[in-house]
Amino acid sequence: MALLQGVLVAYWEQGWEGRIAFVFQPDDTQTPLFLKNGDCLSIYAEDGSILWSGQIHWAPVRFWDRYRLKVSIWSYQKQKGVPYGRWLDWFWHKPPLKASLEVVA
Repeated sequence: MALLQGVLVAYWEQGWEGRIAFVFQPDDTQTPLFLKNGDCLSIYAEDGSILWSGQIHWAPVRFWDRYRLKVSIWSYQKQKGVPYGRWLDWFWHKPPLKASLEVVA
């Protein structure tokens, strides 16, 4: 397993009608890595402190999950134990937040 350095990205494509996927963009490549269960991710604040670190465990977004971003984005899933709005904000943050990812096979 390799530890990759990069940034968080809210990935979307035309026709998704505001839906995003949670992606890690490595510094050394243009190929986005879609986060999956079991990946080990660390998210860093602008000052370099750790905002969140752990293993990805996707949980479904419930109809009562809300957020306060001023954009029309949404997702079917979020990280278990992290509020939906916070998880969305970390991936929509401008400039993108730095992160490290240990990918599982």
